[in-house]
Amino acid sequence: MKKNVYTVQVEFSHGNDYYLPYASGTLIASARSDSTIREEFEFRQTVFKREKTDAVLDRIADPFLVGFSNYIWNSEYNKALARKIKEKYPGCFIVFGGHNITPDGTLLDSEPYIDLMIFGEGEEVFPRLLLALHRGESLGDIPNIAYRDGNEIKATERVKFTRCDYPSPYLTGVFDPILEENPGTNFFAVMETARGCPYNCAYCDDGAAFCKMRRFPDERVFGELEWLAEHKIYGFGLADSNFGMFARDEEYTDAMVRLKKEYGYPCVFQVAYAKESNDRVFSINKKLNEAKMSKGATLSFQSMSSEVQENILRKNISIDSFKSLLGKYNAAGIPTYTELILGLPGETFDSFVEGIDTLLDAGQHAAIYTHNCEWLPLSGMGDPEYVKKYGIHTVKIPINQPHCTLEAEEVPEYSHIIVRTNAMPEEDWIKMNLYSVTVQAFHHMGFLICAALYLHFNEGLKYSDFYLSLLKYFEEHSETVGGRVIAKIKSRLESVTREEAGLVFEDRRFGDVGWPEEEYASIFCMNELAAFYKEIKPFVSGFFSDKELFEELFSYQMHCIKRPPAALPGAEEYSFRSGYNFKEYFTGILSGVPGPALKKEPHDYKITKPAPCTDIKEYARNIVWFGRKTVRKIYLDEIE
Repeated sequence: MKKNVYTVQVEFSHGNDYYLPYASGTLIASARSDSTIREEFEFRQTVFKREKTDAVLDRIADPFLVGFSNYIWNSEYNKALARKIKEKYPGCFIVFGGHNITPDGTLLDSEPYIDLMIFGEGEEVFPRLLLALHRGESLGDIPNIAYRDGNEIKATERVKFTRCDYPSPYLTGVFDPILEENPGTNFFAVMETARGCPYNCAYCDDGAAFCKMRRFPDERVFGELEWLAEHKIYGFGLADSNFGMFARDEEYTDAMVRLKKEYGYPCVFQVAYAKESNDRVFSINKKLNEAKMSKGATLSFQSMSSEVQENILRKNISIDSFKSLLGKYNAAGIPTYTELILGLPGETFDSFVEGIDTLLDAGQHAAIYTHNCEWLPLSGMGDPEYVKKYGIHTVKIPINQPHCTLEAEEVPEYSHIIVRTNAMPEEDWIKMNLYSVTVQAFHHMGFLICAALYLHFNEGLKYSDFYLSLLKYFEEHSETVGGRVIAKIKSRLESVTREEAGLVFEDRRFGDVGWPEEEYASIFCMNELAAFYKEIKPFVSGFFSDKELFEELFSYQMHCIKRPPAALPGAEEYSFRSGYNFKEYFTGILSGVPGPALKKEPHDYKITKPAPCTDIKEYARNIVWFGRKTVRKIYLDEIE
C-alpha cells in the first residue's frame, strides 16, 4: 500500500479569490519526478483554504508525512493543525519549511510535534527526505535540514543550489484536481522566471536566502503562461525579485499580452521590477499598461535617507533619475507608485518627513505606499547582532494583512512590527504613521491635492508645511470628520505599541474586508464628504490671500474628486462651472509637462466618464483598493 503524503499552504481569502499553493506544488512536482516515489507514495490533497482545523483533520487519513509551508500569514494555523495531526497520528512525520521558520532550527525545541525542518529551497531536499524516511536511512547526508535524532536535534550542512530546471507544478498536473474540485473559485497564481536576488537588503529575506541569479528554462515559462491562459486564471504574480533584469523578460511580456488577447486571461499581472529601472522595464510596463494588465509600475526607495540606505545595505537610484523616469512614465500614461518602509534603522521623524517632501517635489503625486516594517526572522535584520546594534524593538500584533475577508479566525496570526529603534522612539513612530496617513489619504487619495499643488507651485509652500499643519488641525479639532478618523487612528497606534491591537481597520459599512490605516481614513472621509469639505474649508482658506481664487479652486477640488454620486448633494450630474482653467493647469503639473499658467477665464466642465462607484462600498473596492496603484483619484482626462 502506498504511503500518504499531504501538504498544507493556507492563505486568507479575499472573498472567493484564492491563490494556488505554488510552494507546495513545486515540492510535489519535484517528488513525483522520481520513479520510486511515484510507486511508493500517494500525494493526497493540498490544503489551501483556511478551514477549521478539525474539518481538515477529518479529511486526513493515515498520513505518512505532512509538509507545511510557513509564512507570516499561516504559521500559527500550521502549528495548531500540525499539533492535532501528531496527536491523532503520532507516527506521522511533520515537516515545516518556508519563509517564516527559525533560521537555527530552534522551532524544534519549542514545538515538540515538529519532526523536521527544511531551510530554503525544497525541490532537491524534499524528494531525498521522502526516500530516506521511506527506507529508514540516516538523514545526516541531506543538506539544509534540522531533525530529531532520539533526544538530540541535529542540523545538516547548508548549501546553495545551482539548478533551476525543476518540473513545473502547473505543467505536471499538480493543480488540476484543485481546479476540478473548486468550480466557481476565482484563482490567482504565482510563477517564477528566475530565482535569486543579487542584492542583500537587510529587511528582506530573498537576498539572504539566495544570491546567485538562476533562470528557469524558457520552455517551462512559456508553457506555464499558456497553462494560465487556457485554465482561465484571473491574475498572477511573479515571485521574481527583479523582473526586467534580463532581455528575455520582454519576450515573456509579449507572450502575456498575446495570450490575454487570445484567451482573455490572465487579466492582471503583478511583479517586483528590477531595482535599477531601465528602458526594458519601461517597455514592459508600457506593453502591460496598453493591454490593461498592469498593476502599476513600482519606483521604490524604501527610504530617502542615505544613512538608512547604508544601514539596510541598499542603494537607490538618484533623485534626478527618479524625476526623469517619472516624466517618462507620465508622458506615456503609465501609472506609477513609490514604496517606503517606516521604521527602518536610522530613520527619524525629520528624515521621514523630508523624504516624502523629496518624492512630492520630484512629482510623485499618484501614489506613495508607506509600509510599517515587518521584522522577518530569515532577513539580515533578523540577526540578533543587527537587532542589538540598531536598538530594534518589535511588537507582536494581529497580522498586518489588509483586504482579507472579515471572519472570526479559529487560530489568529501575528506580525512583528518595528516600533522603536535607536533613532526612533515609539512617540515618533506614532507621529510618522499619522503624517504618512495624512499625506497618503488627503494628497494621493485626492481630497486636498489641488490646494496643496497650487500653494506649492504658486506660493512656494512646502508640502510638509501644508500637511503637518493639516495634521495639527485635525488633532486640535477632533469633532470634525478628519479629526475623528485621525483620533481613531492615533488611539489604535498607541494600542499597537502596547500590543493591544492590530493595524488593520474593520468597518462593515465599507465592505467585508479590513483596511490599512490610510485607506480607512480616506473611505471614512468619503463617507461624509460634504461635511468633510464644509469643516476643512476654513483651514485651507487660511493659506490663501486671494479669497476669490480660493473659492473657485476649492469648488473645483470638490467637484473633481472621484466619488459616489450622492457624496456631494447637488453635484450628481457631474457638471460644474469654474472661473479658471484649472483642468489644464493641474494636468500640466500632474503629467510632469509644463502646461499653461493659471488664468482667470470661465469654463463649463463636464465629467464624461464617472468613476465606477455608485456607493461607499464600491468606492472603497474600486477606487481605494483595486484602483489605488492604477487609477488617479481626481478627474483629469475625464473632464471636458
